[in-house]
Amino acid sequence: MAAVAVAAIQSPQLFAQVAPAAEPEIAPDDGVIVVTAQRREQRLVDVPISVSAVSSAAIDRAQVRNVSDIATVVPNIQINETIGNSFGPLITIRGLSPSADTSLARDQPVGLYIDGVPIGKSTGAAFDTVDLERVEVLRGPQGTLYGKNTIGGAVNLITRKPSGEFGGQFLAGAGSWGQFNQRISVDLPEVAGFSAKVGLITKLDGGYYRNSLRRKNFGEEELWAARADLLWRPSGSFSALYSYDISDSKGTPNQLAATAVTGSGATAFVNALMRPYVVSGRTREIGAQSALRSDYRTNGHALTLEWEPGLGDLTLKSITARRTAITRSASDFDGSPLDLLRIVLNNDYKQFTQELQAIGTAGDFKYTLGLFYLNDDYDVFNPRWNFQFGGNAFDISERGGGSKSYAGYGQFAWTPQALDEKLTASVGLRYTRESKHAYELLLSNSAYRANPAAPGSGVFERDANGNPITRSGEPAAGARPGAGGIGYTDLIPLENSGVWKRFNPEFNILYKFQPDFSVYGRFATGFKSGGINDTAATNTAFMTAYNPEKLTSFELGMKYAGLGNALNLSAAVYHSIYKDFQAGVFVPSLVTTNIINAGKAKFTGFEVEGTLRPVDGFTINFGGGYVDARYTDFILPDGTDVTDTYVLSRVPKWNYQIGALYRHDVGIGQVEAGLNYSWRSSQYSSITPDPLSKMPSYGLLDGRIALTDIELGGGATAEVALWGKNLTDKEYLVSAINLSILTLSQFGDPRSFGGELRIRF
Repeated sequence: MAAVAVAAIQSPQLFAQVAPAAEPEIAPDDGVIVVTAQRREQRLVDVPISVSAVSSAAIDRAQVRNVSDIATVVPNIQINETIGNSFGPLITIRGLSPSADTSLARDQPVGLYIDGVPIGKSTGAAFDTVDLERVEVLRGPQGTLYGKNTIGGAVNLITRKPSGEFGGQFLAGAGSWGQFNQRISVDLPEVAGFSAKVGLITKLDGGYYRNSLRRKNFGEEELWAARADLLWRPSGSFSALYSYDISDSKGTPNQLAATAVTGSGATAFVNALMRPYVVSGRTREIGAQSALRSDYRTNGHALTLEWEPGLGDLTLKSITARRTAITRSASDFDGSPLDLLRIVLNNDYKQFTQELQAIGTAGDFKYTLGLFYLNDDYDVFNPRWNFQFGGNAFDISERGGGSKSYAGYGQFAWTPQALDEKLTASVGLRYTRESKHAYELLLSNSAYRANPAAPGSGVFERDANGNPITRSGEPAAGARPGAGGIGYTDLIPLENSGVWKRFNPEFNILYKFQPDFSVYGRFATGFKSGGINDTAATNTAFMTAYNPEKLTSFELGMKYAGLGNALNLSAAVYHSIYKDFQAGVFVPSLVTTNIINAGKAKFTGFEVEGTLRPVDGFTINFGGGYVDARYTDFILPDGTDVTDTYVLSRVPKWNYQIGALYRHDVGIGQVEAGLNYSWRSSQYSSITPDPLSKMPSYGLLDGRIALTDIELGGGATAEVALWGKNLTDKEYLVSAINLSILTLSQFGDPRSFGGELRIRF
């Protein structure tokens, strides 16, 4: 499969559900694409899994700056933003979408890695990256080599390493609605075996949607990010690489517009208040009473040691890393100036990981062995002004917890020379043990709550009769939390924990009919550990842990790269069976999602992508996919059978993209022009097929024109470019959420334009 890139440069798009059309990068002269999807360097045609690889030039063209931008360069992947904040990307591969929001107690189905370090949680994962060299997207379960809940796939971000030679690049750009960005990276010369590279990013975004009641627009952002790498190579057999990255963003959440009001009785008065503010489509200006905020800061330290002890081609590797994420958000969830629903969410997360690997060859066998350890913990403060539901007018939620994960894994691949190395058969196995603990203190402080023993009055320690147990002694019966002598700090959080273990095997077979044509078959299993609903509304819900999700997957595929690299094509069909599927059930009164186990679900689909170069300088790229995802056994806790009525959320049945790139030498440089179009079918944002949560199908057209390779002398070159997004000004939804009496919708950005200047030296 050819490396892919976007024909139209995209500005960072945190809301994108669609993967705007991916454009293939011009391949090197030999047409060889090398990836590390299986922890060792391999040609893409030799890898028996579905992989998309994005080259550095493609990344530069597409303006891939952060995790959310990956959807702009890889087909058949969807990246959503969590409604109400901009720092928690939710990644979907092959229709397997996150089962809930970005709660730090929950794991996502797609693993995210930066230079081999797992990003344990989605919250804070929208950090900007400096100097990306390559992006690899692995589809299907990757449990053997990646583990840590990669049941749907994995996304690898690989950054540029210090080269030991002086060089670098500078970029300055501007776009619609006050977008400005600058970026510089510099490689320093090697001194006494030490090489270093540093990079810095600054970015401003004025936001398109206006808040008529505040000075700040929706979607504003002021960001800076930096990265430093120090490489020590005292000999040809040993290297030590220390990397540090930081990303700091301050801004406002994106606009949430009220598009429908429903309900009656106790909420009728709220409906009457809201109706004047209901909109029927994209509107640039609404009023939000709340002080809006969407800030995050991430830090990462990583030390990678590699040693070749001289025992054949054995390589020993150690990756030690520590990451932290701090997020602060305040969101208006009523889409009006009435201040009926306001949510504050403060997260603090830290993670430590250690991985040891042994990679080598013994005769016709190649092996990868490893040990993995993760330890993380988090704290959350989450007050909510919730007047619109006529019940818990003010909730305070304080929660936290952590997890420990241990794993050992191995993969063995046999490529017999007797068959001219045409056949490769491999087997892998991973053992995982994961423990989690959590605590929650939820106080429903409301004049409507007269009895603290009522199940809906909050989550905290209670006695056998259901009365609160407090730090100062049990209060009189009937005392109300916050109103009858029970203060928030006097309550005791409720605690819960769980341990889950699993063996996950996989088998692969690949046969090369020609050096550039292969077919493969794959059987793989996946495992996403169980957990605790730390955003539960009752003691019972909090104390009821959900079970692990288990997957069995079958896949057949082919890869071709031939005709002098004029045609690159890959395709795969798959069938996946899930047991104890973790389904997210939305709780409107708390504006959160809790997890329950559906009995079974199945995903059947196919995907294809490729590039065609009919003549020199002209490239056509294409990609698309289909998935039929449905529950086959889903009984709610109350016994209701919803197998045939509930749907898999955020799963468009069809998606496709097509693009073209033309390059022509004009003497002073290369003119480069491209267009791309991407489309996906309708989907629901919740598991109930509610018309108010349905997002219609839509397509986006983007374009870019540039003059590249302008010689400046001294080996320096320049590039100037103009780009446009959503050129047809398509109005489309990127999220819709039914709060039972109110539907909030999040619209994508309208047409925008921009330009940039890049200098390489």
